[in-house]
Amino acid sequence: MLLKGKVVLVTGSSAGIGKETAILCAKKGAKVVVTYLANKKEGEKVLKECKKYSEAILVQLDVTKEISINKCVKAVIKKFGRIDVLDNNAGVIKWEYFRKQKPKDIDFQVGVNLTGLMKMTLAVLPVLEKLDEAVIVNISSGAGEEGHATLVPYCATKFGVRGFTQALAKELPPNIRTYVVNPGTTATAMTGFRGDSPEKVAAVVVKAMEEGYGKSSGSDVDVWDYL
Repeated sequence: MLLKGKVVLVTGSSAGIGKETAILCAKKGAKVVVTYLANKKEGEKVLKECKKYSEAILVQLDVTKEISINKCVKAVIKKFGRIDVLDNNAGVIKWEYFRKQKPKDIDFQVGVNLTGLMKMTLAVLPVLEKLDEAVIVNISSGAGEEGHATLVPYCATKFGVRGFTQALAKELPPNIRTYVVNPGTTATAMTGFRGDSPEKVAAVVVKAMEEGYGKSSGSDVDVWDYL
C-alpha cells in the first residue's frame, strides 16, 4: 500500500514510537491523525511537525473509554471521510514483580494494551470495510514472544495482541490485512530511554503499513530482524 494520500490513525502518538511513526507517515504524504491521552502540548508538537509535510489533525484519545474512541473516529471521518490505516500503538507498562503489582496495575495494562486495542479496532472496522484496501498494524513486543520477570501482566497483554492479530486475520475480508509488529527494547520513556532508536523502529512499523515485507495477513514483523 502506498501511503501518499492515505489517512493514517496512530494511537498514542504524542511520544515514543507512535510520535516517530506519525511523523514518518506524514513525510510519505499520508494524512495523519495524531492522538494524545493527557499531554496535549506534546501532541501539538507532533502535529506541528507532521504539518510540515502533509495534512494532519490532533485528537484526544483514551483507548480505555468507548466514548473517547467513538469521538475520535467520528472526528477523523468528519475531517477526512475515511481511515485507511489503523496503527494500534498506545501502550503502558509496569515494571514490578507480579506479587507486588496491584489489581489496578493489572487492569491498567490489560485495559490499554489489549482491551483498548481490540475496542479501537472494533470501532474502526466498519470504516475500513468500505475501502478497496486497508491495513491494521498492532504493536506488540518481543515480550509478546518470550516471558520476562517483572513484566508478567505486560507480557500477557502483548502475547494477547499477537493472538488477536492472528485470529482477526482469519475473519477479515481480503481487502483488510493486519500485521503485528514486535519491537525489542526501544529508547522511550517506557524503558528509561534504553535500546533501539524509536525512529528506526518506526521505520519498520511504517514499512509494515506499506506491506513491504511480503508477509501474509496475521503475520509477525520482528523489528530486530530489520535493524
